[in-house]
Amino acid sequence: MVSERKSIGVGLVGTGFMAKAHANAFNTIPYMFPDLPLRPRLAAVASTSLERAEETARRYGFEKALVGHAALIDDPEVELVDVANGDRLHAAVALAALAKGKHVLCEKPLADNLADAKRLAEAAARAEKSGVKAVCGFNYRFVPAVALAKRLIERGVIGRVYSFNGCYLQDSGAFEDTPAEKVWYAAPGGPKNSGVMYGIGTHLIDQARYLAGEIETVAGSLRTYNTRRDSAAGKIAVRSDEDGVAVVGFANGALGSIRAAAVAAGRKNRLSWEISGSRGTLFFDLEEINYLKVFLRDTPVKEVSGFTRVNVTQLDRNHPFMDIWWPRGHGIGWEHAHINEAAHLLARIAEDGPVGPEAATFEDGYQALRVVEAVRRSEETGMRQRVEDIGP
Repeated sequence: MVSERKSIGVGLVGTGFMAKAHANAFNTIPYMFPDLPLRPRLAAVASTSLERAEETARRYGFEKALVGHAALIDDPEVELVDVANGDRLHAAVALAALAKGKHVLCEKPLADNLADAKRLAEAAARAEKSGVKAVCGFNYRFVPAVALAKRLIERGVIGRVYSFNGCYLQDSGAFEDTPAEKVWYAAPGGPKNSGVMYGIGTHLIDQARYLAGEIETVAGSLRTYNTRRDSAAGKIAVRSDEDGVAVVGFANGALGSIRAAAVAAGRKNRLSWEISGSRGTLFFDLEEINYLKVFLRDTPVKEVSGFTRVNVTQLDRNHPFMDIWWPRGHGIGWEHAHINEAAHLLARIAEDGPVGPEAATFEDGYQALRVVEAVRRSEETGMRQRVEDIGP
């Protein structure tokens, strides 16, 4: 019975878009994951504004509203701290939570600078020895099509991986007359590290590392095309990158490319990649979230060759997470990856098991930012960079 399960108090820091996604995840888990040994209890939500915190608490069902993350972390009812506020504040909140022995789910990017990310990775590794779990929110690992691709690659279905080519494209900054307030990376007063490589490129980098292997070398370039934008305060300078491309070399010998851009007109949220190997190719596009395209050299019917568009919603075909969701052919959406990720974290807390490799650890969050910094350094020097040489 649900009432017999142990509960864990969840404290949410933030009241915006990602906070909404995370609150939805914890609200959904109790009835979609009935056998999960831990039941999330929405203990508290914190914001810099009491009014916003109270509105969020009412809307999503949190027991109390607090001002400031310190009050939430100090609350004995909060055992898991969900960091879903602004990127610049991730590190401070997550570090404070780990120091208090709280489990942490921290949205990506792990921090807005490499030094803080390294401190977080080290703090999480120390906390793990005491049973404290920490996950960096690379939720796309929990999309069924991506999880299936991971299984197929590990089974050797596409053979030796030759290449990973991916992009994450949006168009929030594509048009010159869009005011800064409407461009997420260009808000007045934003730091340089609020650009696309930090904001969305880290998702793509994590996909590359998760599926194709560790990135070893980077030769990249960054651009800011719209260096000034209108705002409520008048014209402002935009320092953040809004387009970035890199050729990457993997430790296993594979070659690849990554591009993150918020100036791709018409693209709202396209994360896509193609992985080619010695026996086949896999292709995924977030805009068709329930499908994985698969080409295999060896097919049962030789006359039928080409890419197969697999609907990844079939439990009888061993598709990931389909024991939780709907009957075959009934697709799921973007929000379900967050639900799957949060449920995975709760399961690992309950059994005191490692959160990886299925979920991204704080070390994964740090390594993704090392690749971003390698792209930056390559842009500055005009030379290829070794990721192992990149440090705070």
